[in-house]
Amino acid sequence: MVSATKWADAMAEETPENRRELAAGERRPRRRHSLAQKLAIVRECLEPGASLAGVALAHRVNANMVRKWVVKYRQGGYGQPPEAGTAILPVVVKRPPASRSPLPAAAAKAPIEIELARGVVRFSGAIDRAVLQLLVEALAV
Repeated sequence: MVSATKWADAMAEETPENRRELAAGERRPRRRHSLAQKLAIVRECLEPGASLAGVALAHRVNANMVRKWVVKYRQGGYGQPPEAGTAILPVVVKRPPASRSPLPAAAAKAPIEIELARGVVRFSGAIDRAVLQLLVEALAV
């Protein structure tokens, strides 16, 4: 995160006294940033709690340019692999255990209605005990 003193120091570097006035129609020369500078700025932006705009101000670089560097870095455009925290994890899908017998015939015909804030959930017909138990447990949370 960029401290207030770093930001103030960056702002103090460019004052009206040390700024060269541009003639009408004259443009500032395009600044070039080395790969090491870009990576240092990008890594600073990726620190927890860091403000991209604050980091850009501290380094006297346009925030939109820094945003492009961050996107390019995350895509591996600077030869850096994506961050170690990003990974695809394997997923194993297990079959549910064989269900127990359905509810008795009398209970199977009685519909179940559960009123929720966004609507009503209705169940009718034969309902498996395991499914009903999972539903009750999920709604209890």
